[in-house]
Amino acid sequence: MLVEAGVAVVVLAVTTVLTTTEPGRTEEEAAAGTSASAAQQQGPVSLNVPFDTGGKDGKGTVLLDVDPGRSGDNALHVYLQGPDKEPLDVPEVKVALTLKAQDLGPLTAPLERISAGHWSAAGVQIPLAGRWTVAVTVRTSDIDQVTVSKNARIG
Repeated sequence: MLVEAGVAVVVLAVTTVLTTTEPGRTEEEAAAGTSASAAQQQGPVSLNVPFDTGGKDGKGTVLLDVDPGRSGDNALHVYLQGPDKEPLDVPEVKVALTLKAQDLGPLTAPLERISAGHWSAAGVQIPLAGRWTVAVTVRTSDIDQVTVSKNARIG
């Protein structure tokens, strides 16, 4: 009976220690700084990419914002500026996102023209966090078009 009581005390002591210890994966994430909450706190993503379609009025800059800039539902805003930093109105703009590491994409964003030089898409779904390639196609005339791209950390 004394042995059984000793075993019960040892089991109770081990259980107490194990219930107050963090799981191994939690300690590893905290040490590496890659917890899910840290990834979710990155914030909006802004890109600035020059373009040149080669045609008349074909030079400018694409300013692209992804908000909140993490996996899930995002708003996308695309602004085009000419060399004079004024809004540049063009017939067509397209955006596609690709996550090469996961062989995902291109995912297209259905842009809607808001005003001269400003396009927007709401509810853009970015399924995973990672280093995405954002490709923007700008068409300045019936025959002048260029696709520029830039990598962005989303999520």
